[in-house]
Amino acid sequence: MQKNISIAIDGGHSMFKVRAALSSAPNTRISLQIPTVVMPAILLTNEQTKLRAEGETVELHGKKYFFGETALRQGRSEVFTGQNSDWIESIQHDVLLLGAWFKVMREIGSDPARIHLVMGLPAKYLSAQKSLLRERVTALLTPRLLPGQTLRVLIQSQADAPLQWISLDTDGALNKQTNLDSGAWGVIEIGHFTTDFALSEQGSMVEYAVASCAGMNLAYEAIASALAAERLPTALDVVERAIRTREIKLFGKPQNVGALVERAMAGFEAIVLDEANRIFGDKAATLDGIVVGGGGAELLFAKLRDRFPNAICDDNPRMMVAEGFCRLGLMSLSRV
Repeated sequence: MQKNISIAIDGGHSMFKVRAALSSAPNTRISLQIPTVVMPAILLTNEQTKLRAEGETVELHGKKYFFGETALRQGRSEVFTGQNSDWIESIQHDVLLLGAWFKVMREIGSDPARIHLVMGLPAKYLSAQKSLLRERVTALLTPRLLPGQTLRVLIQSQADAPLQWISLDTDGALNKQTNLDSGAWGVIEIGHFTTDFALSEQGSMVEYAVASCAGMNLAYEAIASALAAERLPTALDVVERAIRTREIKLFGKPQNVGALVERAMAGFEAIVLDEANRIFGDKAATLDGIVVGGGGAELLFAKLRDRFPNAICDDNPRMMVAEGFCRLGLMSLSRV
């Protein structure tokens, strides 16, 4: 057996983002993105499609479910699964968690002895759901451990992850260039269901800044409505492509919908900027930086940096939460 592994799952409402690292190779990552879509498994007649779907099929309570890309394609989804605050108690969340777990185990090709699993919750749900999520994840995964394996589940605020990203090196060691105990940092984590904010001053989290507002789902709904008004397709993968590339494919040809997307995004952008101004205000100028992460960061970062010149972002902000959690898991493994 390998000694241990850190597995980080950012269970987003549009994408389950996963980062994992073995303690024997702490700077090497397993990185996965799984669309947050679940459906009951159906009979597939094409052998190649059936073979591909086997890697995205989970059996739970005697029933089989497709998840991820397979569920997205086979289900013709209009919305992502789990667009509600208590979805961590749902079968769909369990299926996606198991799917991510099995995918990581297949990727590493060996059986780790000690597993530290780090997951997150929106800031405004952390106190109410932290114990519930830990207990549910532990109950779900413990029966699937092999003899000799141990599991520790850590639940964090999603807004903490960008701070872990800047304060820990990729191997989980403290970053000597960024000391949270002597600095002040803000966080804006733009997820699908919520946008989370945090403020750290000299190593302490400032309570008034722990807040959440609307997430990217607001933009998705607005863009789907705008596409429908123009009699254009509104399937989930179409809306996703429109947001990320400003175009859709129509009868085999790309069609630019940039102007439509910009108008539809305006309301969501205003909400995030207003909340950021409320939380950080004049204090923003005194901060060492404001770390912007999450799946919506690449879309809003330019506007946020115009307002806050000290804003910083990773090249892959969608994976920032999972990466921060993975580093935390590696650090916790080293201290056991």
